[in-house]
Amino acid sequence: MSKKPKYDLILFIILMLVLFAPMVQKHTGWVPTHPLNGFYPSTPYPLLNVKGFRSGDYQKQMEQQLSERFGFREPVIRLYNQYLWDFYRKTYAHDIVAGKHNWLYYEQNVNDYYGTEMYRWFPDAQKARETFKREARLMWKLRGVLQDYGIEFLMFMAPEKGFLYPEHLPDRQHDTTSINAREYYAAQFEENGFPFIEMTSWFQALKEADTLPYSLISQTGAHWGFSSVLAADSLLRLMETLKGEPLPQLAIGPFHESADSTQNDDHDLEMNLNLIRPLPHPYDRLYDADVTVMADSTIKKPKVLFIGNSYLWRMHYYIPFDEIFAQSEFWFYNSTAYFGPNYSQQAKVLQLDMIEKLLDADYVVWFTTGNQMYKATYGFVERSLLSFCVADDKVSKVHTRLMDSLSLTWEEADQLILENPEHYFDELAGNNIPTARNPRVRETIAIKEIKKDSAWMWNLSTCQTVIQNAKLDQVLLMEAHNIIEGKPLMRDMANPEAKRDRVEQLVAEKVEEIRTKPELMKQIEEKAAKNGISVEKQSLYDARWIVNYLIKKNYYNIDNP
Repeated sequence: MSKKPKYDLILFIILMLVLFAPMVQKHTGWVPTHPLNGFYPSTPYPLLNVKGFRSGDYQKQMEQQLSERFGFREPVIRLYNQYLWDFYRKTYAHDIVAGKHNWLYYEQNVNDYYGTEMYRWFPDAQKARETFKREARLMWKLRGVLQDYGIEFLMFMAPEKGFLYPEHLPDRQHDTTSINAREYYAAQFEENGFPFIEMTSWFQALKEADTLPYSLISQTGAHWGFSSVLAADSLLRLMETLKGEPLPQLAIGPFHESADSTQNDDHDLEMNLNLIRPLPHPYDRLYDADVTVMADSTIKKPKVLFIGNSYLWRMHYYIPFDEIFAQSEFWFYNSTAYFGPNYSQQAKVLQLDMIEKLLDADYVVWFTTGNQMYKATYGFVERSLLSFCVADDKVSKVHTRLMDSLSLTWEEADQLILENPEHYFDELAGNNIPTARNPRVRETIAIKEIKKDSAWMWNLSTCQTVIQNAKLDQVLLMEAHNIIEGKPLMRDMANPEAKRDRVEQLVAEKVEEIRTKPELMKQIEEKAAKNGISVEKQSLYDARWIVNYLIKKNYYNIDNP
């Protein structure tokens, strides 16, 4: 009997720990936990008000917020995921399918092997066939357009894991009435003479030969590993053939076991399961080697624009792109652009000048996998053709007409145009390479030529921006039109430095004149406050505008300063 209070105290302490330990963990994080892998959107803390409380929105948001932030959330979720996996071979990880022998696949890889992926995007085979044929035709047209400017456009299809390792797929019934996108596009490209690489067939042969020391794709990974180096070499050789220019070669050093960090990337699907214990990997041979780029003075380092999916990231991991390409960009799913050293900079693709970007490339490579060809190029080919072949104002008018007639938003009208641009623009219709060009193409080419000449650029940026009272991009466009229209060039203007100095002198005099007029200064003070700049800067802006206006009216003669 005397021991009962002691047991009660122990039970009480355990109960308090169960009740309050998660709360303490939530606010203090006193026990380190391993973060979950994958993307988890964060619900903001809800704002309490009468309307939200009465509608129940506050309670729903608070419940969601608490479920995302309770103490020991990570180990609890991992424990539950392990339970589902051990007893039911199930997972809540989005789009991940458990195969046989602890193999993992993306859902679309499984669907594509069994012939059902097509139905995620099309109601029937006829609609899929029409779309594939149109898209292949548009790609062929875009290649013809880009070739006019010395640019090659080609397709690269990385291998599909489901077709490479079908023996470990879960058992499902094949659908024989559907169309496989990879196979259909490959046939269309052969027919159209469009350059492409289809890696699934080649990797199937490599797997059967079993001559490589490393796995082509890991047991619990979604992407290829060191095998991407072989594919990169094939891509370089095709690019080399298309232009007849020698490109860098890749040399592979001695093989060694992959580092832990690399193996984690090789097991990316497993990592997203968020289990407690790692899965066994008896089928994996995870090796890699140093890759050296060989190039001499005869080798050209091209400028390349890649558009496509995450398979390029693994190739980029193993291969020093900066040593192979003079410049490279990667438009991830035609949405986010990665550029700069080691792809360290980002921008939204829609915010870029597509004409300028494409004209700046030697090669444009659509980089994807067969199962993602059901979605084709995510609007890249269509938008490129519109940019090069149709005037901007004409595209804008079609947008406006669709918005007004069908009560669509700009985004909805844009999507409708991209689904079939040949229907809306005669410039793109038919079975021939489009010959019409957006006027901005010639402007962009002229500006590119100007930028190659440092003396010309110095003249425009240092002198003409002052003389013309314009920003550099405006001056460049003015000079481009001078080139296109055969007018005298600002570059050839006599004594531009003296004229610049004369304009600066006139502006300084005008600023002093403005300061002597109280009423004018009052207006400038109001404008400066409205524009959020200093009075001195606003005075300078106004003086420049006045001087520029008087020069154009021939009130000032700066030709003989």
